[in-house]
Amino acid sequence: MASKSFRHLWVGQALANIGDIVYIVALISLIHKITGSPLFLTAVPLVITFSRFISSVAAPLLMNRTQMKSLIAYSQLAKTVLLILFLLCVLFSIGNVWVYLGVASMISFLDGWALPARNAYVPFIVKREELMGANGFLSTVDQSIQFSSWAIGGLLLTLLNESLLFVLVILLFLISTLYMLKLPVIPGTTLKQKKHWWKQIGEGWSEVKRNGRLRSIFFIYGLESAAGTVWIAAVLYLYVDIVLSRNESWWGFINSSFFAGLVIASYLVFKLHGLFSRRRSVWLPLCMVMTSLVTLIFAWNQSALFALILSVIFGAFDQVKTIILQTCLQETASHEEIGKVYAAQGALTTLIFGLSSLGVGLLLEVTTVQIIFTISALLLMMTLIPIVSLKKA
Repeated sequence: MASKSFRHLWVGQALANIGDIVYIVALISLIHKITGSPLFLTAVPLVITFSRFISSVAAPLLMNRTQMKSLIAYSQLAKTVLLILFLLCVLFSIGNVWVYLGVASMISFLDGWALPARNAYVPFIVKREELMGANGFLSTVDQSIQFSSWAIGGLLLTLLNESLLFVLVILLFLISTLYMLKLPVIPGTTLKQKKHWWKQIGEGWSEVKRNGRLRSIFFIYGLESAAGTVWIAAVLYLYVDIVLSRNESWWGFINSSFFAGLVIASYLVFKLHGLFSRRRSVWLPLCMVMTSLVTLIFAWNQSALFALILSVIFGAFDQVKTIILQTCLQETASHEEIGKVYAAQGALTTLIFGLSSLGVGLLLEVTTVQIIFTISALLLMMTLIPIVSLKKA
């Protein structure tokens, strides 16, 4: 983990993540100023999610033709160019909201390549015995940025205008690109025989189909994505309002508590990765049971302070589980196909999360928030079924 390659990867990715959050803050503010419409504000996450899904599906086509370093570095460079285009649109006062949503869609499309490539890159530059520690460290950095950058982005927005925020993002992206270009070249997968494009798209799924361990991991990811929709902003807002009978500030407190649990767990796995790695067959089912029970208790709890404690506990166990699953996937997938497996995983979780979010919205029209959280708890408990086969493998 002390290698230059790993340092270049995590520093470059950290700068890119900070830039991504500040960019979204500026984008939401800009669209709100142009339209004043809540409908267009809700279109921002929809555009981002849909674009990343399409990109994840198409990623194997590019992975068959591009080295992994190039995929990471040049996608970041392309995002920088698009941000410059974004800034020019703002400076020339182009008031068509569809132009901004279109550029945002292209930026998110590039993200759909970069994240699977980064996760697939880690096993090539980290020793196998340090893999869980590396994932814990990357998660600590990622979650710390998520925890702090939204607040920092909001503060910067009050001090600067959207144009200056976009300038800041461009600088962050440029420095990130320089770090990514320093990564060593790892030969990408090359096609040994000519295949039709639709067969190339399915290569990651073919690897999952062949490997029973990967099938179990993907089954868990699918259930987790469906269950995780209860933690989206709209559901939590209703929970705070209806169940806890508190104002919207408690919505922010619960979100902060959840992220605090993620950061604490990531740091513990990073520092104690040997312990978690050796005992993963115990930790994984324990985390599944705990997240399920905590979600169930959270559903019917009416104490605001206890809700904060439950959020920390859920975030911590959820993050330990995520890091263990990530490490299992990296150890299981073949080096030739790992990028495509990650692309398939991104497509699966994005699609299920999007559809489940829609389903939760419809269910909230006919049932209570408590029932929604209870269903989520049952889905999380169901992940014990594939974990049994995963432990056997």
